[in-house]
Amino acid sequence: MVSTATIKFSRQEVEILINTLELVLSTNLPIDKDFLKPYEVLKKDLHNIRKQLIEGEQRSNGRVTEEEFYGEKCENCE
Repeated sequence: MVSTATIKFSRQEVEILINTLELVLSTNLPIDKDFLKPYEVLKKDLHNIRKQLIEGEQRSNGRVTEEEFYGEKCENCE
């Protein structure tokens, strides 16, 4: 079963996560390579997200409205 979640991060926060994963993955630890596979996948996904964020910034020229960032608001949500 696969679940998804929507999480709001800035590009800078994504870059911090990537740097942290690169540090963890580059450290020589006596652990099984299979243990690190999820971290490699996460790093790859974050690189793709970072690329999409940069492309979006270039398209909007840095002008993101509050509605674009937060999405549509519904009456039932708080």
